[in-house]
Amino acid sequence: MNNATQHTVDIPPFLKEFPEVSTSGASSNQDDTTAVVTGPATREPSNSHYTLAEMLESPDATSPWNGDRVVYKYRNIIRDVIEELPEFVKSHSGHCLTPNDICIVNDRAKINVSIPNPSNTENLPTYRSQFRSLVTRILGTDNSTRVELKHFYHKVDKTGVALDDLWHHPLLMSSNERFYFPIDAILELQSKKGDAWRYEYNNGKTINIKAAIEKSNCDDFKSFHANSIKNTIYEDNALGVLNYSRNISIHIWEEQNTLTKAEVEEGLTSLFPERLTYLYDFLLYNIGMRFLRKR
Repeated sequence: MNNATQHTVDIPPFLKEFPEVSTSGASSNQDDTTAVVTGPATREPSNSHYTLAEMLESPDATSPWNGDRVVYKYRNIIRDVIEELPEFVKSHSGHCLTPNDICIVNDRAKINVSIPNPSNTENLPTYRSQFRSLVTRILGTDNSTRVELKHFYHKVDKTGVALDDLWHHPLLMSSNERFYFPIDAILELQSKKGDAWRYEYNNGKTINIKAAIEKSNCDDFKSFHANSIKNTIYEDNALGVLNYSRNISIHIWEEQNTLTKAEVEEGLTSLFPERLTYLYDFLLYNIGMRFLRKR
C-alpha cells in the first residue's frame, strides 16, 4: 500500500439496508469460472464501502476483464448504473455525473448525489455521454479485438437505443445468460412472429460454418455438425449460425461428453464472434429486449 491518503465514505441512510451480494453460489448472472487478472488493474480501498472513483484510482485491484469477458463485479456495477440513471436524470438533470457520485457497497453501485442542481446548466454533457465516460473509465477505450466492447460502445453512442436496453447487451451477460440467450430468443421470435422472422434474419454476409467448426479444438463441435439432428443442413449465414448454436446447446449432452455450458458458449463465440451481437441487434429492432428477465 502506498502512502496516498485514503478517503472513507460514510454510508448514506438509503444504503444501510442495501442487500449483500452472495458469491458462494452460482446465479444466472454469475460466471461458472473464477476470474483472473489479465492486465493492469487497480486495487479497491480497504474499507468495505467507497466511491467508484476511489476504486478505479487505487493502485492495484483485480482487472475488469477475464479474457474478453467483463467479470461479475464490474458487470453488476455497470448494470446498476443503467438502472439508476433514469431517476438520477429526473432528480439531478443539471448535475454532471462523475465516478465520485457512485457509491460501491458489496460490489454493487448506487448513485448518491446530495447536492442541489446548479444554477448554470449550460454546456453540460448529456447523460448518455456521461454514461459512456463512466463505462470507459471502467472498461477502457474501444478495443477492436474485443468485438462485443466495440459493439457496446457503438450502441451507447446511438441516441435511438435506450440505455435500459443495454442492460441485456451480451457484453454484460454472464456465461449462463449467454448460453440461454439464443434459445430464449428463438422461442420469443417464434411466439411473436411465427416463421416469418427466419426470412429476415440474414444480413447477406456469407459465413462458412463448416470451415469455422473444423478450426475448433473441440471434437464434439465437429462431430455434432457432421451428425447434427439427423442430417440438419445449416445455411452459411447468420441464421445457420443461430440454428447451430441453438441445436448444439440443447442436444450436445445426448452424446457422452463432459463439456460445461460455459465451455459450449465460449466455444461457439470463439468460432462466431459476432453471433450474439447480431442476435441482439435483430431483437432490438424487431421485438425489443423486454422479454428477457432482469436476473
